[in-house]
Amino acid sequence: MPNIASDIVDAYVFRRINARVQFLLFLRRPDVPLGNTWQSIHDKIEPGETAMAAAERALKERTGLMPVDAYSADYINQFYDHESDTIILAPVFAFTVAPRARVQLGEEYADSAWCDREEATARLLWAGQRWAVRHIDDVIGMGSDDAEFYRVR
Repeated sequence: MPNIASDIVDAYVFRRINARVQFLLFLRRPDVPLGNTWQSIHDKIEPGETAMAAAERALKERTGLMPVDAYSADYINQFYDHESDTIILAPVFAFTVAPRARVQLGEEYADSAWCDREEATARLLWAGQRWAVRHIDDVIGMGSDDAEFYRVR
């Protein structure tokens, strides 16, 4: 029977610019796991750390960005790790940043890009990542009244 683990988080960064939502994606260096793929931010939850705190820490460490707003995306990304025979459950968070915020790439990234919904979903490898982008864009993206239900900070 496979193990079940929930020790990682997914964080999606977006900005509102010119009445549009753009997502920040990262190209992983070729010499790291999942090299040459576009990703959002993923990180381990440290002992004693909440999932939300882990997502915010990962955002700051890997991009140098400070969030303006933080949201629970009301979604758990799930996938199967065949190497460890583990079902991974990762809570998804979304962070807005200032429209002109400057990205400082973390060491595992080769590049970054601000992408609209269509480009972001075309670049992302996993179905769960594409679903998260669509959901964030639909429900939280432009800051409608419904988005307030998802705001955690």
